[in-house]
Amino acid sequence: MDLSPLHTLSGNNGNSITLVESVDLALKILDGSQIRGKTLSVQRAKFQMKGEYDPALKPKKKKKDKERQKKMQEKLFDWRPERMRGEPLKCERIVIIKNLFTPQDFDREVQLLLEYQQDIRSECLKCGDVRKVVIYDRHPEGVAQVTFREPAEAQACVQLLNGRWFSQRKISAEIWDGKTRYKITETDEEIEARLNKWDAYLEQEDERKEQETKSSNTEQKASQ
Repeated sequence: MDLSPLHTLSGNNGNSITLVESVDLALKILDGSQIRGKTLSVQRAKFQMKGEYDPALKPKKKKKDKERQKKMQEKLFDWRPERMRGEPLKCERIVIIKNLFTPQDFDREVQLLLEYQQDIRSECLKCGDVRKVVIYDRHPEGVAQVTFREPAEAQACVQLLNGRWFSQRKISAEIWDGKTRYKITETDEEIEARLNKWDAYLEQEDERKEQETKSSNTEQKASQ
């Protein structure tokens, strides 16, 4: 009898059939039939794990493999559309200004940080819609980052500020390369010292405003 149409593999004094349709057919036709004086027995194969499952023996993924898999998943499920051809990059809207200050300037006068931020915003508004001004006050190159709404506004800012003088310092301005990071990581001690100076400055400001209010009230009473 030719069993090849049923995808038979011989071995172990038995035959195995791999296709579901062939298994059903073999059960109907072959089970209990006589071949060469012997009775055939056909049944569905049963699979059983040898030994007990131990999850501890499962190979563990390395950290790099996990990170690689995570990045692949994020890329697959990222809903954001691809950038259209000709669409400007985000970095083309950002201007990096250098040599504005030294970190020590803010150590001596904490309020200068707000003054610099306001002065830069005011000057950059001449070029367009300023979205954000960030002062990297701990950077040794005295860096400020200005984000505009449109790339053309950023280009106008570079033309306006590059090579100009600001607080007796010659500054430079250029479009951000999209890679360089300017944030400086501080130690816990440096952060605590800076926050203490800010607290002292804010207390002085509150006292000054309170004194101005008292003086104004005194003048109003005297004029009545």
